[in-house]
Amino acid sequence: MSNFTSNSGGQFELESGGQFAPKLVVNLHWNWVVNLTGFSNYTINSFDKIRQFHGWEVRLAFPIDYNTYNKIQAVTGAVIYGYLHKDFWRKVKRKKSVQIKGCTYNFPSPSFNYKKKLAPVSVIGVSKIFKISIATASRLKTAAYKEGFVKLKKNYEDINMDIPLLMSIHKYNDLNDNIVYHKNDYRMQLIDTVYPLFYFVKRTNLKT
Repeated sequence: MSNFTSNSGGQFELESGGQFAPKLVVNLHWNWVVNLTGFSNYTINSFDKIRQFHGWEVRLAFPIDYNTYNKIQAVTGAVIYGYLHKDFWRKVKRKKSVQIKGCTYNFPSPSFNYKKKLAPVSVIGVSKIFKISIATASRLKTAAYKEGFVKLKKNYEDINMDIPLLMSIHKYNDLNDNIVYHKNDYRMQLIDTVYPLFYFVKRTNLKT
């Protein structure tokens, strides 16, 4: 566990002069507090205590090293989109076939290796699941892609209709934001598909 002391500004101070976001940590019950003379001593709980408090069952973890510890956005995006890729193919395996936005995904046999198969992960879905904005969900995905943590494929569909009808849809329909100009023509932008370029590791129980 790591010890932090709060200053008058409400921020945690490390001996190295770093800062830590206390509000999120407190809200998530990642710490416990011991009041001292005029100050508060914050101690960060172990991962196992945090998991026990929240009832988390999954023990998957993203390996952090010297080259990635300061790339918070990219790592967060990798974990979110990498896990949802895994979760998507688990659902396909159970149902054998899933149709999303006109695309059909099949799990042909028990030996089928989905790890390098693209899966649709919507920024809208990520926004709803993790209670973040769509813009933030998009930034996390882009950061993970730029750092080489995930493979990303943009998907488009041709639109076969005349320009006046297209403009009416663009103006009044909810599909407004899905119509883009791509490769010299208007196209429907579909859900991006991704797969992780890393492997999750399974954390073991900490032994005392």
